[in-house]
Amino acid sequence: MTNLEKLTEAIRNRNQISFEYNKPEKTSGERIGNPHAVFIFTSKVGIQSTKIHIVQTGGVSDSKEDKPFPDFRTFNIEDLSNLKLLSNLPNFEPFYEKYKPEWEGYKDVIEKV
Repeated sequence: MTNLEKLTEAIRNRNQISFEYNKPEKTSGERIGNPHAVFIFTSKVGIQSTKIHIVQTGGVSDSKEDKPFPDFRTFNIEDLSNLKLLSNLPNFEPFYEKYKPEWEGYKDVIEKV
């Protein structure tokens, strides 16, 4: 199963996930959170990438000091590894104050709560 398939399933079933984020300038290690939306993002110069919006609830973070958990974060799907659905944990509630399901950036949404 691909990361995109796992994320889509996690959103549909409200499963928490764990993953590692392998971006050079980011802290390595496990992150835990509640995926809210997978979407295609198009930059101002027309470059597209697939993103995931997650309410991060645990693990490592570069901005934890400024924005403690839980907090709404954006990750590039191509930089995720060791993605796991945490189906043994309770399903998350699809509400978070910073999540805006009607945000214009979701015009190319793949899946969202």
